[in-house]
Amino acid sequence: MESEIHSRKPHIAIFPLCFGMGHLIPIAEFTKHLCTHHGFSVTLVISYWYCTSRQVTFIQRLASSSLDIRVIEIPHIEIVEDEENMKIETRLSKFVEKAKPHVEAVLDSLQHSASPISAFVIDFFCTALFDVAAKFHIPTHIFFAGPASVLCLMLHLPKLVSEIEVSFKDADFAVEIPGLPLIPARDMPTPIQDRSDSAFKWFVHHSSRFPEAIGIFVNTFAELEAEPLTALREGKVLSRGSTAMPSIYPVGPLILPTSDRPDDSDCLKWLDLQPPSSVLFVSFGSGATLSVNQIAELALGLEASGLQFLWVVRAPVPEKDVSELLPEGFESRTRDRGLVVPNWAPQVPVLSHPSTGGFLSHCGWNSTLESISAAVPMIAWPIFAEQKTNRVVLVNQMKIAIEVKMESDGFVRREDVERAARELMEGEGGRRARERIKELKVEAEIAMTEGGSSYQAMATGAADLANKPRFDS
Repeated sequence: MESEIHSRKPHIAIFPLCFGMGHLIPIAEFTKHLCTHHGFSVTLVISYWYCTSRQVTFIQRLASSSLDIRVIEIPHIEIVEDEENMKIETRLSKFVEKAKPHVEAVLDSLQHSASPISAFVIDFFCTALFDVAAKFHIPTHIFFAGPASVLCLMLHLPKLVSEIEVSFKDADFAVEIPGLPLIPARDMPTPIQDRSDSAFKWFVHHSSRFPEAIGIFVNTFAELEAEPLTALREGKVLSRGSTAMPSIYPVGPLILPTSDRPDDSDCLKWLDLQPPSSVLFVSFGSGATLSVNQIAELALGLEASGLQFLWVVRAPVPEKDVSELLPEGFESRTRDRGLVVPNWAPQVPVLSHPSTGGFLSHCGWNSTLESISAAVPMIAWPIFAEQKTNRVVLVNQMKIAIEVKMESDGFVRREDVERAARELMEGEGGRRARERIKELKVEAEIAMTEGGSSYQAMATGAADLANKPRFDS
């Protein structure tokens, strides 16, 4: 009986949003940690509304594992109003609003089952579900897949928008946020650049409701983000007179384990043939694509650098073959030192490979943690969302990345690709970033082992989720 499976264990529900593997992976690893190390039963309340086939397979594999995880799928929800032009933040927020009655039905069912839930964990665009959980008096927590620095920004955002009347896109000053280096206004997250945009309004709305959470689980570790975490715990990010600061649990890095290694990957076989730490890995994540012109310019920059490279290319037009996007003769001219992989490569095994020495990255947080865990320094090339903010932190605060020069429209010229690639792989800036990220790799490993900072934060958070008394050391 299903109820018997869940008996005698702490039981919680989690409502994740499926918008990119970089978002889904950490919440899946969080779920697995609760089950494996803290004896939890977890019910995932899922909508496959925005999922790719790969994400659906990923969730189904998680649910079919030997862990005590089950999935309850809510009915399909349509967002019909101007969906084509609606930004993702607006679309997700509207989806959650429409999902409220379905989630309420699931929570009602769970609370009347043989094993009621002791807590509800929601994704950070799901603050509308605070209202649903409150009807059942269920303590609600947030899982924040991004860095503590961006969490600082979000919690501080209501104060910022009350003090700054212009759109960040029109400002030429730097923004002060407790725990962060100065952030140029135009490097604030994409959704909040334009005050007239509905995405801006939703972002501010969610930020203003974050303090309603009992606690916030953050995919970071204390040694990586000491300053932002201090600002969070001391409540420096909140407006004066705000409610109390939620408990903060830095429980990362939550990334795919390196054991998830495909044995038959051609790119890993190619890496086996390259000298140690010689290859620049180039990938912009699962959600970003470059323009046709930028792909050609990046290719010419990589060619001019003379470096070994492994480049994952996603076509901006799905029906286009990747080889059609590259400059004529590029692949034949670089055959001895470069490999172009269409669409996807196993990123964790690539970064962990001894031949990989650098990572040209879009500054997505999951990719950043994977890079830290493999001790591979980065070239910061942000595309959208909070990635420009991450770039400032990675370069100026963490000092594990170097910046590639961008034009005002975000375009990167071939000579700047070449310059950044050489600096990372051969220059003094790359050497310093490499030394620092090696230190962080060790600290990340210690954080996740028994007695480490993230291990302890997870244990404290798990006790709170189970409504057990704490026994702090």
